[in-house]
Amino acid sequence: MNAMAKVEQITIPSDKRVICVSDIHGNLDLFKRLLDKVNFSDEDILVVLGDFYSKGKQNIETFKFVIDLCQKPDSNVYAVRGNCDFIESYMDDSEKEWIENLPHIIETQDYIFVHAGLTSNKLDKLNEQEAQTCMKNDAFMEQGLSFDKYIVTGHWPTVNYCHRIPCCNPIVDEKNYIISIDGGMSIKADGQLNAFIIFNDTFSFDFVDNLPVYRAEKAQSARGGELNITWNDRFIEPVEKEDEFGIYRHIQSGMTLSLPNSVVWTDYDGRLCDGTFGTDYYVQVDVGDVISVIKKFGNKIFAKKGGVMGWVEI
Repeated sequence: MNAMAKVEQITIPSDKRVICVSDIHGNLDLFKRLLDKVNFSDEDILVVLGDFYSKGKQNIETFKFVIDLCQKPDSNVYAVRGNCDFIESYMDDSEKEWIENLPHIIETQDYIFVHAGLTSNKLDKLNEQEAQTCMKNDAFMEQGLSFDKYIVTGHWPTVNYCHRIPCCNPIVDEKNYIISIDGGMSIKADGQLNAFIIFNDTFSFDFVDNLPVYRAEKAQSARGGELNITWNDRFIEPVEKEDEFGIYRHIQSGMTLSLPNSVVWTDYDGRLCDGTFGTDYYVQVDVGDVISVIKKFGNKIFAKKGGVMGWVEI
């Protein structure tokens, strides 16, 4: 029988700002920058939605920083367990026990916080949710579930839900009451660390990333936006190869687009794939705009502006 989820119920005063961060993945410097950027203080509530270490360069430091935040007297920081939050050799016995006892779900009066998603929409029986599903539940927003209380999740980078224009910003599904906030840090080349902020039942967000920046020297209008290749539908086939770029057909949609040959890769089954640069979208840019550079190719760059990715001609 699958293990059932651990549920922690807390009450948050209505005048408190709730800051949600997910999938830090060992990026402590970025996490600290993000907390500074949103002016996190003892007057706020911070909820860390799992996967706070692994995959990054500061895993030990990030783990110890988060555990210290959660264990300080009168702590205003809460955490749920993610699929990457497992026991590591550098942890002492008390730290291992802390990991093992982390809840999979935190429930408040109006919100439910979970790393990856829920097994069902039976919110009156949260302790019957499967622990493993709470920690690993790919593409949760596309499973057809609907709720009467907002479910705030991480785990699945939000760009994987964007089938036309790629974007790493949080997504709020107002119809089905699901919020997804994972910006794909340390998972995607274009990743960012998001802070999703709840205050007086209004939503806002901010983010940080590690990308270099470029100041645009010429303007371009937005165009394209018919296709963005996401992780679950990443398979392509060549149509015409040129020197740096080639024409590839996206197998699932049948659409063709231009891709740098250097970013196309082959999986273990010999299938050609792209999961980051496969979009026909060109970002709107004005002269002087500061944009983040994901990768430069000849006379254009794959860039990010305001969390939205696309091509910029230079």
